[in-house]
Amino acid sequence: MRQDDIKYFTHQKENRNPVFLNRFPGVDFTALKILDFGCGHGALSLDLAYKGAKEVLGIDINCSLIDFAKENLAKNYGHLSGKVSYECIGLEKLQDNNFDIIISKASFEHIIGLERLLTEMKQKLKPGGRIVAGFGPLYNSPYGDHNRLKHTLPWSHVLLGEKHFIKKLNQKGQNIKSIHDLGLNGYSLKRYREIFSNTEGLALIDFRTNVSGKASMKFFNLMTHIPFLKEYFTYNIYCILERVK
Repeated sequence: MRQDDIKYFTHQKENRNPVFLNRFPGVDFTALKILDFGCGHGALSLDLAYKGAKEVLGIDINCSLIDFAKENLAKNYGHLSGKVSYECIGLEKLQDNNFDIIISKASFEHIIGLERLLTEMKQKLKPGGRIVAGFGPLYNSPYGDHNRLKHTLPWSHVLLGEKHFIKKLNQKGQNIKSIHDLGLNGYSLKRYREIFSNTEGLALIDFRTNVSGKASMKFFNLMTHIPFLKEYFTYNIYCILERVK
């Protein structure tokens, strides 16, 4: 296993996952069958097992990350091998359709065609099953390009537009047509709300923004009370959707 992978896995498990899970205090994972969508190095899947999940399947389309997750499970978490498994597969190809929870950490801002994904997720859930998701930064927030456009000033990717920065990147040898090529969907806060509210068969039962313990979020939340600034000062989304039919 590469040291970079081990370092990233350890950071997620020790630092990022506890923060993520604590932001859903009302969700009890005990004895549930869970799909960890976009599981990456597999750290969250392990933490869900420690939280009492009956079965956790982590999936990702990056097979090198799944290879790491499988090897790490076998070498260091063998006692969880009866509860946790990993598979390199897209959601649409997954045959199982009786999950209690599908959990997604830091992936929805990258999904192009989120409406279709949510419909597929609904079909993999039991009736009453839930999608639990938290993600950010949103594209229109200060550094919502995830540093992929290589701008330095907050909101400059919004003010100058993606074409300005894509031209610069292409001048340096890249071949990019849009932010989609950089793994970003560019969705606005308004569009996320519309998608979550209008996906047939799913009810939005929890929707929170700017979920953070950082002092700066107090200022961001203050700014969101000004209607035309809300879009640009909303940093993240934490939400739960429930299958109702």
